[in-house]
Amino acid sequence: MNPTTQNTPVLPDTVPARTNELFQEQHQSIIKHTDWLFARLMACQWLFGLALAIWISPKTWAGTESRIHMHVWVAILLGGAVTIAPMLLAILRPGEILTRQTVAVGQMLMSALLIHLTGGRIETHFHVFGSLAILAFYRDWKVLISASAVVFVDHLLRGFFWPESVYGALSAPVWRSFEHAGWVVFEVTFLILAIRKSLSEMHLVAERQAKLEALKETIEHTVAERTTDLRRSEEQLRQSQKMEAVGRLAGGVAHDFNNLLTVIGGYCALSLPQLGETDPLQRNMMEIQKAADRAKALTGQLLAFSRKQVLQPRVLNLNEVVHSMEKMLQRLIGEDIDLSTIFEAPLGRVKADPGQIEQVVMNLAVNARDAMPRGGKLTISTNNVIIDQTMHIRNRALEPGQYIVLAISDNGMGMTEEVQSHLFEPFFTTKGLGKGTGLGLATCHGIICQSGGDIRVYSELNSGTTFRIYLPRTDAMLDAVGNNEPKPLPKGSESILVVEDEPAVRTLAVLILRQRGYQVQESGNAFEALELIRKSGPFHLVLTDVIMPQMSGKSLCDQIMSQRPDIKVLLMSGYTDDALAHHGVLDEGLSFLEKPFSPAQLTRKVRDVLDEPELERPRRKSKAPELAAV
Repeated sequence: MNPTTQNTPVLPDTVPARTNELFQEQHQSIIKHTDWLFARLMACQWLFGLALAIWISPKTWAGTESRIHMHVWVAILLGGAVTIAPMLLAILRPGEILTRQTVAVGQMLMSALLIHLTGGRIETHFHVFGSLAILAFYRDWKVLISASAVVFVDHLLRGFFWPESVYGALSAPVWRSFEHAGWVVFEVTFLILAIRKSLSEMHLVAERQAKLEALKETIEHTVAERTTDLRRSEEQLRQSQKMEAVGRLAGGVAHDFNNLLTVIGGYCALSLPQLGETDPLQRNMMEIQKAADRAKALTGQLLAFSRKQVLQPRVLNLNEVVHSMEKMLQRLIGEDIDLSTIFEAPLGRVKADPGQIEQVVMNLAVNARDAMPRGGKLTISTNNVIIDQTMHIRNRALEPGQYIVLAISDNGMGMTEEVQSHLFEPFFTTKGLGKGTGLGLATCHGIICQSGGDIRVYSELNSGTTFRIYLPRTDAMLDAVGNNEPKPLPKGSESILVVEDEPAVRTLAVLILRQRGYQVQESGNAFEALELIRKSGPFHLVLTDVIMPQMSGKSLCDQIMSQRPDIKVLLMSGYTDDALAHHGVLDEGLSFLEKPFSPAQLTRKVRDVLDEPELERPRRKSKAPELAAV
């Protein structure tokens, strides 16, 4: 392909029609101007004819009486008749075919009259050719044919009756008529060719103008589209920057906030069993515990919509997840709302955090309940879909592939397009003051996006709302589901080293583990921990924070696994997913406990890690010094 044709814009199909329109407009404008030109010209010729008649033969004698010569009356009456009709048509009906045909006939009759009045003194060819040349201004060859017919008839009649007014002689041979006719034919032929060339040029100019207009329209349309895309991209960028700013804020405070919540919740959990039911402090401690739980949930929401929370994905079947929630959902939405589930079987599997997926379903169910204050119907359905081309949802794109769709629909009040455009923004809510934080849908969006999918919403006022959740399908086998029945807190007698730079968290962890029978030592940094490992003998487990000054918990873990692979390591942190990924904590095979944690969660996680079978761990090459050299 010629490279120049690749950049040639595709013009619309309206160019030929627009070309004809421009051509007709230009031609019509020329015709109207020519009509006005002949109206003035013929008026001048009439006055000129009167002057000739009066000047050349003003009087004639009949016996002893002097009378006005007949030529004067001919100039007045016949000239007026020939002139007035074309003038009126040119003024009242310019641009019409009848007008220019009348003008052509009138002009040639006026030429014949002027030549006749001068007795042939005006050169016939000169005036006839001049009149034909001016008539050619119309750029209409039919006008010249009509004018030529008038010239032919005029020459035939006057050459037979008044040859002196045609040839300037009293008599003339027949061949003289043929000579004059030949000249007229030659002149008309020349003018017709000139008209055709002029029309061709006019059409070419009109075509170029039409193409320029089409190109201008195409460019304006393209610019408008790109401007719209640019504005949309700018809006998406601003939204992304706003989300990123809030996410950074949430991630920045998450570590310290989670440490505080760990201490508050941990001591509440330790204190409540020690208080009797009649103790007035029990209720106070329970309220503190509830507030800590709400703060933990709020922190989780902030991290969720900013996609910085630490997920624990598993291979799931969404049919099983939704089915296990049906009773709880029915209690949540109330008896006046009919809950219906439609499951596709067999349904593909997805890899996601089951707790977070349940949170998404609950949030959307609560929103649906609030949209149906007088009751209604809530439908939850699943199905397999295949996306064969990239599908853009807001500022995200779902790549082609297999997906599992979880749809949650209600027949409530619906939403406007304006509300939908802000739906997933943090702190945006249509609920009244104190009835919502504006984080529910933002949390859902963050969870699903962090899981590799996206949410799409369909809604119209008074027609309900449908949320469609797209999650990538996986061919991995389902993970085994453990028994959710509560078990007594395990105990142990192993030796554990707690490494934590936050004293309050470190003291709490040591207290919890010692209450369960473990032999616990503590350290405030990684270097001190390495020294304790070298001097105090073997430890069964090292429980260490990830982000610490001087040396991180991950680096400490690498040294222990390199030099003492018999010691197990459990990492804990309240930092966000990004920070942990940066330190390599989310790698496969590493045990991790997320802050804030309860005494029960800590106890069970420590027991699980200690009870893990002794597998051969690959020794990692480390440039760090050996433990003995620390």
